[in-house]
Amino acid sequence: MIFKFSSPPKSEVVVFDGHSVKDLKFILEKKSYLVVENRKERIKIIYLGIGFLINCLKNFFLNFFNNNNLHTIYLFTLITTINPKLVITSTDNSFKFSDLAKLLKKKIKFVAIQNANRFDFILNDYLLKKKIISKDLNKIFYYIPNLYCFGQREIDEAKKYNLQIDNFFKVGSIRVANFFRILEMNKIRLNKQKYDICLISEPQPGLNAKLCSRDLEESFILPVKFAIKYVKNHNLKLIFAQKRYYNTRANYDEINFFKKYLEKNEFEFLLKNSTKKKEVYSSYFPLFQSKIAIGVGSTLLLDKLGCKEKMLSVNSSIENLFDFPMNGICKLKSKNFNEFNSRVTDILNMSIDEYLNKIEKPIDYVMVFDKKESTIDKIRNQIFQNIN
Repeated sequence: MIFKFSSPPKSEVVVFDGHSVKDLKFILEKKSYLVVENRKERIKIIYLGIGFLINCLKNFFLNFFNNNNLHTIYLFTLITTINPKLVITSTDNSFKFSDLAKLLKKKIKFVAIQNANRFDFILNDYLLKKKIISKDLNKIFYYIPNLYCFGQREIDEAKKYNLQIDNFFKVGSIRVANFFRILEMNKIRLNKQKYDICLISEPQPGLNAKLCSRDLEESFILPVKFAIKYVKNHNLKLIFAQKRYYNTRANYDEINFFKKYLEKNEFEFLLKNSTKKKEVYSSYFPLFQSKIAIGVGSTLLLDKLGCKEKMLSVNSSIENLFDFPMNGICKLKSKNFNEFNSRVTDILNMSIDEYLNKIEKPIDYVMVFDKKESTIDKIRNQIFQNIN
């Protein structure tokens, strides 16, 4: 930790949460910006200039009755001192970003870019109805002035759960756009037939206890068991795309989640046919080099479908919390392996046009994808219109 007895420098652009930098690197290319860290473990610099501390104290008393804690007041003072025209983040579900946007929306443009499939609002509503929590987190904490989202689904969800979002811009996935930009820059060509099935890792340790459920954790294991059995029966090639960064505590917990529920031979087969996630786009290589992706509710399923490629969401839970948002051939609600076997075989054997015609809504309802104009360029052109 470094203590600086000064105020932060000025900047026209602030990136909120350093985790966002990787997602925003092409959007911010050749732009000057400062990063304001929110997560305590990432904060490396604390500003202690006399003027800055006086402003912190003043802001504390001015906001004393608004239920803003010291952390919020410090970030509020930091951003007002930097005096940006734009605050941007890809941590679109950050309550702290929402707190600051509420306080500063009249002075500064706040932009959030969706980076993942959001089940947060459904879960918050579920927890409230089950009386597991006493406050409506969606109503109290969530606010975004400008959201660059995947598609129309986010707009419908916002209305359904009374989310406070002023403006929507349907642009698709920034991570998919970044991945294809990296391929282009490095002249990498994908082998679309490299794997038959990309099985997506969705570890959920402790989910049953958290949501007072009987079968949610098990529902994330069933498609794993089914996919392993399927590829063995049909002599096909499977790749398991791990979620967490290799050799981290989170990765250790991920592996143990599957070890807990799988038979020894299943677990060994899974590890033998796994990727090791070493950077943010590691999962996209197996995803886009497989004939079909299989999972429960991962964002990667939306990414695959958005690019008009085949995927299957398998969800056997009695709860509807992680249901895939599109009905049709892409979604299976079943605990029966024979039904799984039949569905995967059908999908593999049909053309992509036949597959897409068996889905209830146009694909861009859940994920916009434009080959002519990248998501990167769409966002960049809009947010920097009035910023030099």
